[in-house]
Amino acid sequence: MPRTTAKMTNLPHNLVTRRQAASLALGLLAGGALPRVADAQAAATAPAEKVLIRFTWQVKGEHAPLFVALDKGYFKDEGLDVDLAEGSGAETVVKLIAQGIDKVGFGPATTVAEGISHGLPVQVVAVYQPNTPIGLMSFPDVPLRTPKDLEGRKLGLTRNESFSNLLEPFAALNHVDMSKVTKVILDYSARNGLFMSRQLDIQSTFLNVDVPLMEGKFNIKFNTLKVSDFGLKLLGGGLFVNRQYADANPEIISKLLRAIAKGYRDAYSDPAAAAASLYQHLKTKVPQDILEKQLRITMEDMDMKSDKPLGWQNGEAWRSNIELLHQVGVIQNVGNVDDYYTNRYFANAGATPK
Repeated sequence: MPRTTAKMTNLPHNLVTRRQAASLALGLLAGGALPRVADAQAAATAPAEKVLIRFTWQVKGEHAPLFVALDKGYFKDEGLDVDLAEGSGAETVVKLIAQGIDKVGFGPATTVAEGISHGLPVQVVAVYQPNTPIGLMSFPDVPLRTPKDLEGRKLGLTRNESFSNLLEPFAALNHVDMSKVTKVILDYSARNGLFMSRQLDIQSTFLNVDVPLMEGKFNIKFNTLKVSDFGLKLLGGGLFVNRQYADANPEIISKLLRAIAKGYRDAYSDPAAAAASLYQHLKTKVPQDILEKQLRITMEDMDMKSDKPLGWQNGEAWRSNIELLHQVGVIQNVGNVDDYYTNRYFANAGATPK
């Protein structure tokens, strides 16, 4: 070490200065660059964040966009390791999310709203179906052009289903004399059988689920009526979250929204490919053409040209839904409408919430 110092001191002063400066600069560059390289490498090798999305019921054609996002790696691109899992009913799954057993759910916004009105700590962060595809169906020889065609008919309704609770305001809105309608309240498992045996004239249904299945199975083109065309507009399927989890993990929710939106855009552009993607994941197989029909009906009301991100929620639509549910007694305590939904997680997904 002393010998090196002696040599250094015998050099011209300006040369020592230049060499020392160069050495110092290289040291600073190395010191500044290495952490950034290390950070980038760490980010690239960091384990993906595991997220389970729990559907409120069995997988159907309407869920195809999420499987597109899964198969095309859109979740993976966001650093997420996503599992898509079936559920056992909307009310049950909403409670699971509220308890934090699961953190993220996908299902009907109005059922989530009912849970929120009872104090459950959940919130809707995106709605992809602006109108729930609830409808009525009848055999070809039973006219079903307007709600007035219910008069003089036997109507099958599913116990505790949304339309059953909302039939009276729907009838009043469309001047249907309910004294001329015979209501038959059934469990879902019995309804289709009675309808197909012609013990019911008309039945309530989900146009994007049962109608394609039954038309495919029985080779019958049923008459259908879409209740949203006659004033009963209910918010449909969307993403909802455990509030504590979302508050602690806002980036994860934003990443989910980005990936799901890409899945919806791809499914809208190519429903057949989306149905094929979903088909590969089904345990109980449904023909791909039926899945495609379910998906197409699901996406009929989606506005793909909006300047807002897919899933963006309309405050007036939410207010109208809450008031309607309150009117028929589904929601007892309305509270603050802003407690039911939020657009804030779109802030990092391509838009500023309002």
